Amino acid sequence: MLREDHVTVLTGATGFVGSLVLERLLARGEPVAALVRAADDAEARRRLEDLAERTWGDRTVVADVEAVAADVERDRLGLDAGSYDALAARAAAVVHCAASIRFDLSLDEAHAINVDGSERMVAFAERARELGAAARFVHVSTAYVHGRASGLARETGPVAAPAFRNTYEQTKHRAEAVVARLEGAAIVRPSIVVGDSRSGWTSSFNVVYPPLRALVSGVLEVVPAPAEAILDLVPVDHVVDVVCGLLDQPRLAGVVQAVSGDAAPTMEQFARLAYAHAGRPMTECVPSAADQIGVYAPYVDVHARFEFARAAELGVTPVAIEQLVPLLLDHADAAAWGRRTVLRPSPLQAAPAV
Repeated sequence: MLREDHVTVLTGATGFVGSLVLERLLARGEPVAALVRAADDAEARRRLEDLAERTWGDRTVVADVEAVAADVERDRLGLDAGSYDALAARAAAVVHCAASIRFDLSLDEAHAINVDGSERMVAFAERARELGAAARFVHVSTAYVHGRASGLARETGPVAAPAFRNTYEQTKHRAEAVVARLEGAAIVRPSIVVGDSRSGWTSSFNVVYPPLRALVSGVLEVVPAPAEAILDLVPVDHVVDVVCGLLDQPRLAGVVQAVSGDAAPTMEQFARLAYAHAGRPMTECVPSAADQIGVYAPYVDVHARFEFARAAELGVTPVAIEQLVPLLLDHADAAAWGRRTVLRPSPLQAAPAV
């Protein structure tokens, strides 16, 4: 039986995916303890309030969120033993979104947060279970743990460590092995996360957005990719749907890929849609031009399709790329590609009456 003061413990709440997991949990009226990297709880509270201000335009949205100064790179998350156990005893669920998503970190730097951080969150969940808490564990990984695979990248794979593009992929693959040791843990593997499927809203203009902006503005004179390469994009709300679906069905364990699967376009198809919406003529696809987009270059030369199976069982349906591209571009224009704030509706408007 859950304690009356049970909470969902969330890491990465100030990041893109984590903030929208937080939004969904608040809309559902669920109590949340957000672990925030900060010097103390007061600073953790300020960071959450700053997030609320720039996301929903209302700092009071997070008034009932328990802000906990913690650090996944420190033993016991940087908490004293008493505080650590007190929080663990109340953990009905743990959602681990915190990670470094940089592609250019050294292996040691990426390992410290992505692997060691996951080790510490798994240890926290194990301690929670020792103390009688349910501690459902949902870990956000990446579909690119498949590395430079080709063909169908299955949810049951990769069977062996593939060739990785960068330390991000390598350490997320290692982190999955850590999480898999925890009985009943669930792993969510998003592909390239983009804006909301209904509005195009995003707070994170990275990965696909810089090349997309350069493309539709004419800075890039050609499409810097093989025409047949696959661009698998997943709207952020679909990732949240999978995370929360797994929280609702605690008996579901293992990997769920939050991807577009067969609905993912080729680079040529994606570019045609983007150009058409921008009112520009299609240009040729030139693979050798990929070096113009720097660290993102490896992701315009993907030749694997990610299996989309278990997310469908949770009721998630890929959005048509013809619908998604205009939404992404329109929001990017409205937000001046990240320089202007565009607010989301308050999640408290959707919260159930108490």
